[in-house]
Amino acid sequence: MDPNQKYPFNVRSFFTPEGRRLIGGGLELWRGYFQSLRPSQGRMYINLDIATGVMYKSGRLLDLCLEFLGQRDPKLLSPVQRFPDRERLRLQRFISGMRVTTAHGGRSRTLVIKKLSSQGASQSMFTTREGQTQSVANYFKTVLNRSLQFPDVICIEVYIRISFIPT
Repeated sequence: MDPNQKYPFNVRSFFTPEGRRLIGGGLELWRGYFQSLRPSQGRMYINLDIATGVMYKSGRLLDLCLEFLGQRDPKLLSPVQRFPDRERLRLQRFISGMRVTTAHGGRSRTLVIKKLSSQGASQSMFTTREGQTQSVANYFKTVLNRSLQFPDVICIEVYIRISFIPT
């Protein structure tokens, strides 16, 4: 149970970051261990073997997205700069279901990515609890006191209500 609490895992394998290898496109190979309990005639055997898993590269989500697309300039992820819808959907398939950790508003939360917005943070509008309509970029500036470095870049939508978070 201890390795499953410390490291990424799937049903019968867990993976450790020691010896990880970059394979490009925002992905890494992690070595791990496969484990299972096997019945035999009058005995039980523990099967332990080496496994390899593909993981997302850790770091800023924006950097991961750019690496996946083979780009360097964050402004290219902006609909204002004509970010192609086909590329946005390809990127959305790549990161959908990914767990991300945010540190907005002085607290850290782990969220799951649902999809990408079709507009940048300065164009993505929502209604606040008070009934006011404002953009995601303006919300970060006024409420969280944090100006976005790339306000025209697309946002992620996460599985809490309908929440857009800048990449």
